[in-house]
Amino acid sequence: MHCLLSRGLACLALGLLGGPASAQAPGGWAIKATPQHLVLSGYWLEAEHARPGHPAQTLTLGPQLYWGPAGRPDVPADLNRPRYNEVVRGAGLQGQHRFYLSAPGASHSFATGFYLGYSPQVQFFRLHFGRNDQWHEEPGPGGLPYLVYGPLRYRETVLRYGVAAQAGYQLALASWALLDVYAGVGVRKSYSWSDFGESQFRSGPSDYAHQGVYFPAGFKLGVALP
Repeated sequence: MHCLLSRGLACLALGLLGGPASAQAPGGWAIKATPQHLVLSGYWLEAEHARPGHPAQTLTLGPQLYWGPAGRPDVPADLNRPRYNEVVRGAGLQGQHRFYLSAPGASHSFATGFYLGYSPQVQFFRLHFGRNDQWHEEPGPGGLPYLVYGPLRYRETVLRYGVAAQAGYQLALASWALLDVYAGVGVRKSYSWSDFGESQFRSGPSDYAHQGVYFPAGFKLGVALP
């Protein structure tokens, strides 16, 4: 009888103190979007979930879609080489392994607080652009060729991959909403095949064919799924 009473008191004390089995249960899914890539016609989503058996670690998988006018916000307009109707089509995939400083508590279904992580990534782009104003033939009504003056159309294909290390802070805005702010450093390699000859999209860190060291930073907005 005394043994059973001792065990009961021990279990009650463990529950009141918040043992690992209750207060640090693995978190649920969180779905996030990265708005700043819209300026590049990029649509980034990310799904985050706790690593099984390791509640202070999470794994993320982020598909990327690029569709729309090409954008390079850190590159000033080149008056000697105007850019005509630059369009991007592309896709990418990024994963991340995160290490939070603390496991998720009982009040949230997802991890919050400071974290460190590393992110491998691969991207593929198909870019269309105009260059070299000159007289050239274009098909007109009925398939007849017309002589017009203007830019010739070119196409560039880019394959890019790399890895980045990041530090960030994930904040719970509500029981179902979160804000993720991050910054880091990475390195990437790109291969370009262009009808024009040299790559036209390596003018800065935000450009589609950029390679070398870069500094990813930004924020994500997300929701927690039950």
